[in-house]
Amino acid sequence: MKKYIVIIVAMITGLTTTAQIQRTVVKQKPDSTSSVQVPAQNNKPGKEIFRELDLSKEQKLKLREINQSMKASKDALESDTTLNEAARKEKLKALRKEHATKVQAILTEEQKIKFRQLKAKNNENGQL
Repeated sequence: MKKYIVIIVAMITGLTTTAQIQRTVVKQKPDSTSSVQVPAQNNKPGKEIFRELDLSKEQKLKLREINQSMKASKDALESDTTLNEAARKEKLKALRKEHATKVQAILTEEQKIKFRQLKAKNNENGQL
């Protein structure tokens, strides 16, 4: 009987020490009363830039649409087996340029200036 108790205690101890906790950061927007949980690993430099631009709700919606469109186009391009590597790279380059143009179109002049400054700063730090 003592052996079973020792085995059960050892198993419980082993299970609790190997369990991993996924940590999340709770961020609360100043204009909202609800909080949003964001995984702690989600600190991409590109997302940080857009957070610092203080986009309006309309701009955020347009940016989300632009990003979804970009992702769909990129996925279609990557799955296209008729293209060789050089053609795929050229089309991807054109797609990125079009995406950048669309993003710039939704920003105000002040946001464009701040965006360029933040992007230059991140490029200097090797983050983008």
